[in-house]
Amino acid sequence: MKKSNLTGYGLALGGLLVCVGGASHPHGPMDSPESHVIGMLEDPTWVPTHTIALVGTAIIAASLIALARSGVRPAKVTPFLVVAAVGAALATIEYVPHIAAKLELDALRAGEAAPITRTHEVLAAYSGPVFGFGSALLALVVAITATRRLSLWALVAIPGIVGGIAGGLAVPLLLVTRDVQMTLLFPGVAGVAVFYILLGIGVARGAVLSTPKPDDARTEDLPAPTGPPVPAPA
Repeated sequence: MKKSNLTGYGLALGGLLVCVGGASHPHGPMDSPESHVIGMLEDPTWVPTHTIALVGTAIIAASLIALARSGVRPAKVTPFLVVAAVGAALATIEYVPHIAAKLELDALRAGEAAPITRTHEVLAAYSGPVFGFGSALLALVVAITATRRLSLWALVAIPGIVGGIAGGLAVPLLLVTRDVQMTLLFPGVAGVAVFYILLGIGVARGAVLSTPKPDDARTEDLPAPTGPPVPAPA
């Protein structure tokens, strides 16, 4: 199996796991941000659902890095792969205090200091926008640079763009406004996950972001000849 196939299937698997984790994500009351968090932490599914999402996000990060390092064509997509990979890596790191916030449930109920939860919020304020907006930009660039089935990839990009923008805005808006209604933006991550599933399938099948073979050198990639021209034999 080619490396590009493994990378593509990795993206698809990572997106699928994020979808599974998000679909079973606990819900909290909408009275206030504090009660919302406490209600979710009280749910026994908090740890397993976020662990599944963590694994999926880590796989997405690793797959994006591998794709960026593979010399993918068109080359102009590579910087956007790197940005999205950095966002996915940050989101993976953020999941650690995110999950560990469960340990502070009693402290949150009592209104006491909760440093793990605060660490999760600070990290999410950065990882959310980088991963969300980075994925949205990647989806847009993939659609623009597609050489085949442009209308199809334009449709594939929609959940990535819409979901990425929503997910990227969720935490900053929630922290600034303290309006619990901003949590309704979090499901946008599902759109990003759907985009990575479809992108991964496209990469695995060679339908988008192709990886050149070692012997697939183009004329413009070859070094220009130097020195005087060699006369043709008589």
